Formats: sequence, C-alpha cells, structure tokens
Amino acid sequence: MKKSFLLLGTALLLAGMTACEKEQFDKELYNEYVDYEFMVDYMDRSHDWCLVKNDTVTITTDNNIKSVQILTANNFESADAEIAAQATCRDNETTLAYTIPLTLNQLYVAALDIHDKYLGYYPMSYGTKHLELTSDNLLGNGVAQEAQPQTFTYLYDADFPEPGSFDYNDVVMRISKSYGPASYVVLLKVTLEAVGTMKQVAGAIHLGGVKYKDIYKVELEKGKKLDEGYPLPRTYINSNDLLIKGRNDEAIINLFEDAHWCMLKEKNTDGSLTRMKLNTTHSETEGQTAEVDPVTVTLRISFYDFEQARNLTFDRIDPFILEEYNGGLWEVHTYKYKFNDVLKNIYRGNQDAYDNHVSWCVVIPKKDFRYPIEGMSLGTYNSQSGEVFGPYTDFAYWMQSHTRYTTWYMTANRPQLLY
Repeated sequence: MKKSFLLLGTALLLAGMTACEKEQFDKELYNEYVDYEFMVDYMDRSHDWCLVKNDTVTITTDNNIKSVQILTANNFESADAEIAAQATCRDNETTLAYTIPLTLNQLYVAALDIHDKYLGYYPMSYGTKHLELTSDNLLGNGVAQEAQPQTFTYLYDADFPEPGSFDYNDVVMRISKSYGPASYVVLLKVTLEAVGTMKQVAGAIHLGGVKYKDIYKVELEKGKKLDEGYPLPRTYINSNDLLIKGRNDEAIINLFEDAHWCMLKEKNTDGSLTRMKLNTTHSETEGQTAEVDPVTVTLRISFYDFEQARNLTFDRIDPFILEEYNGGLWEVHTYKYKFNDVLKNIYRGNQDAYDNHVSWCVVIPKKDFRYPIEGMSLGTYNSQSGEVFGPYTDFAYWMQSHTRYTTWYMTANRPQLLY
C-alpha cells in the first residue's frame, strides 16, 4: 500500500503539480515508507552522511620553495601519502583548501623546488591556519616517495526516489584528483568500477560553486571518452561535449550516457544494448552477470582563474548519476548536493517532499574500498531482534549516531560479502 501511494505521489510531481495535487502527496507517509524500507531502524535524524572534514591553511615560504603539497602521510616514510591539496607559491605565499577523512588529524606539508623535487616536509595538525616553511625548518632525510593523487569511492543506489536494495553497487565510481603543470589545471581520473543494475544509468560530475563560465575547457588527458562510440540517440544527457552548461549556469562534466555501454560495448541483434550486472557477484550467470575490466578516463579541467583550481576540493566534487523512475529522469547526487537538480528539473520546486535523512549515494574517502556483492546491504540493524548484520556492521551503528563509528569503512566484519 505504501509503495502504491508513493507511485501516485511521484507521478503527480512529475506531471507538474497544481496546488490541489500537492495535497495528495503525503510527505510524512513517504518518509515513513523510506524509513520502513531502509536497512537500519531508528536512524539518526540529523545524519549528514559525511565522512570528511574541510579546512584552509595559509603557507609562507622562502625563495627556494616553488610549490607545496598537503599530504595525508609523510612521504619520506610512507608510500601511502595522498595529495589533499597542491599549489604554486606566488610571492612566497599560498592559501590551500583541503578535504580529508574525519579521523585524520596529523598532516604533512611537503615542499618542492623549481624542478618538482621534494626538498623536505613539515608536520601540520588539522586546524592550523598559518604555517611558515623555510629551507632551515624542513625535515626529511633520504629520498621521498612520490605522493599519490587523493582518491574517493562513490557508491550509488539507482532507485531514487524509491527505496531500493541499498546495496549501493548499482554504480561504483572511483575519482582521483591531481594537478597539471599549470596552476589553473586540475586532473580528474574517473574509473567506472561496477554496474549492479539492469537499467540504463548515465553519469556526470557537478562542481559545487563553479559556473560554466569559470572553466576555459575540459579535455581528455588520456584515452577516449568512457562512452566512445555510443550507438543510440542521447536522451539522458543530450550532449557529447565534455563540458556542458547545467541549470543555473552550473558547470557539468559529462561522463557517460550509458554505464553498460562503457563497460561492455555490446549491442543486441534487435538494436538494444546488452545489460547485465557487472562486477557485483562472485559467480557469473550467463546473460545476467559478468566480470569485466573497469574503464577509466582522465579529464583535464582548465579554469580561467588559478584560485578556482586551487580550491576545488573533494567537498565540491559531486559526481551524480541519472536514472529513470516512473517516466521521469532523476538525479542521484552525493548527500550534500542531494537536491541540486543540475540537468533535469525533476522536482519542479517540490524537493521538500523528499527532504529526508536517507542518501542514495555513499561517499567513501578511501581509494580501495570494497563494496558489497549483489543484494547485500552495507550493514543492517533490526531493533526488535537487536540483530546487526552485513559486511560492515559498524555502518549500522554509524547510521544511528553520525558522530560515532566514523571509521566503519576501514574494517570489514564479513569480507566474504564484499566484491
């Protein structure tokens, strides 16, 4: 009965609701339905689904230091250091914005010379607002290892606004951010890892706070476009351009029209595209599931202003998918941008109807995060039985208290339930 009511309410919204029709959509009943279908009972009503924190620091340098990096580990001692921010020092000073995991408090600032050789490092605590680097106070003995691009993993359920299985593997993407030789260039490496749905799903990246006019151009740094050679008319994203203008003149990076075509590039005899669940099961079923290689593209984004490039943190990178539901195309964004209809005006001013605490996207600040196999939720909690189950049981506890268990993604309790 709840599902029937939801279908009716959503259909009315998509049709362009009148004042009378709005009264037929029961927001409270819809949210009850979402709560009932969600995998965790008694979810934290103030949950923000955020596993990261953001800050800025101003760094002053001497003339020997050309550029600086904010690292998540000491690259003179570890091969796991990721670059959370990087910039050229102009007039011996630069201000960097960065995004890091909630649990990380110890950072390192690396100094590089004019030849991009590491000169040394200096430890920095999260929250530091000003740091002075000179050739005299740099630390580091031996040869530094090359720091790696910061990488996040994005998991999607492609049933919004309908509650789905919440296994969050309908689309799995990994995005790495690095920097070009020019201060106004950012490189985004996008890897499409898995497609756990049978329906068509498109993908794009919305850059929070960045307008179309702020970007000079977007180019392919390596390889072809993910959906190169797409054989059907483009209806989800009506353009083949890499940079497109969204609603309200927002900058949108066009990734792909069809995730299945990106990974399979197979066409059936009737002209339709082959659709299977890809990289989400431990065994293959002919015509239903398959294991295939992930596909990757690196995009070079050139801004007009170097400060836009310097301030493009992961907090502002909002990859999203487009999927069909009940005759309309819906955008599934990261939770922070949940209601940013950047291409399709699906809500028609009624997004408050879907203003609940559930996200259809989970953002993990971890490059090698292992996602659940088909049909397996991240973690479940049943209040009546007290049972907690799933590959990440701490996820269920995090859902109940967003300030606790924020390391849930680091340890799998049942790795056999992960791909």
